[in-house]
Amino acid sequence: MSFKEILSVPGIKPVLFTLFMAAFGFGIILPLLPFYALSLGAEPFELGMLTATFAFMQLVFAPVFGKLGDRFGRKKILLVGTLGFALSYTIFAFADSFFMALVARAIEGFFAAGIFPTSLSLLSDFTTEKQRGKAMGLMGMTFSLGFIFGPAFGGFASAISVRDAFLLSALLSLLNFAWVFFRLKEPVEKKESKDIIQQEVTLLEHLASPLLFLFLASMMITFMIGGLEATLALYTSERLGFTSTQMGIVFTYVGVLIMFMQFIGGSLVNRFGETRLIQAGLLFSGTGFFMLSFAVDWVSLLLPLAVFVAGNAMVFPSVASLITKKVSGKRGAVLGLNQSFNAGGQVIGPLFGGFLYGINHSFAFMGLAIVTWGYFVLFTVVARARLALPTGKKEPEKGINDGNYRI
Repeated sequence: MSFKEILSVPGIKPVLFTLFMAAFGFGIILPLLPFYALSLGAEPFELGMLTATFAFMQLVFAPVFGKLGDRFGRKKILLVGTLGFALSYTIFAFADSFFMALVARAIEGFFAAGIFPTSLSLLSDFTTEKQRGKAMGLMGMTFSLGFIFGPAFGGFASAISVRDAFLLSALLSLLNFAWVFFRLKEPVEKKESKDIIQQEVTLLEHLASPLLFLFLASMMITFMIGGLEATLALYTSERLGFTSTQMGIVFTYVGVLIMFMQFIGGSLVNRFGETRLIQAGLLFSGTGFFMLSFAVDWVSLLLPLAVFVAGNAMVFPSVASLITKKVSGKRGAVLGLNQSFNAGGQVIGPLFGGFLYGINHSFAFMGLAIVTWGYFVLFTVVARARLALPTGKKEPEKGINDGNYRI
């Protein structure tokens, strides 16, 4: 089944457009947020708090919005979420203290907990099991496109007026609200789209199993992603004299890399196997992050970022694929649990990175890389044998991805 056929399914286009607009609006503020926070008197650790707060709110409230979506309808959750984004960006635009920026970031994370999981559930509701793999691929590409164009536009818009860039994001969120209101129809909910909280999978059940090693592997990547978001702008500003305009270019470059790696991630899994790719991915991601400590120009900045993104592209689909092999039932719930670990990494990473950056600017990248390398050793020595598949285990469909791939 082609992407064109998936796009012809009623309801798919409004959901994808909603995701694109959310990613585009979010991307606009990404390159300018660190500089804006610094102008309000934020310290490096406090900048880490801005990043961590967003992830923490998502971690806590995603299950809540899932239940509300089941009860009141997913369209209503998307409408509330898009309005919430507009509110947060407006507060950002007129914030005159770091506390107000932190409040705006918390509101943004709170409503993001409604938008992104609900969009995933809607795609599940609108598609059949046969169509779903392609639909999830389109979802990833749509988000990546928003992440490519948003930072580029935001970087250049901030050169004119930072406040106007935030207000533009708010306007786009209002347009997104109108699109959802007039174009999206509430689907008939399918059983497999039910919220993870309603499925009989307990945290302790899987913490005591080899799956914990998979959860921690992807958590290591989001741990570094969070640290990167909290410190890269500060580091390049000091070392390379970058402004929000240059950071917009950097994040656009990362978005293009993510888009490219999404096309080959599934093929790499099929060719080399999951555990080998997880090992290689942890090693690559840690190495790329460590190399950032020595960035002195564009080449020595962009090359490590490419190595880092390549490592991410090895880990995320490999973890998802291996989970589907090792779990015979309730796979959606276990993948949801994996996403919770990812959110935990995005909470811890920015705080740890911001703390190390406050001690020494190079320590942020070196410290997070060393932690990831340490887990690489643990995974190689302990986890690989415990995750070995029984002989004859059925292979998953080509190109499995957990839909959670970000920078």
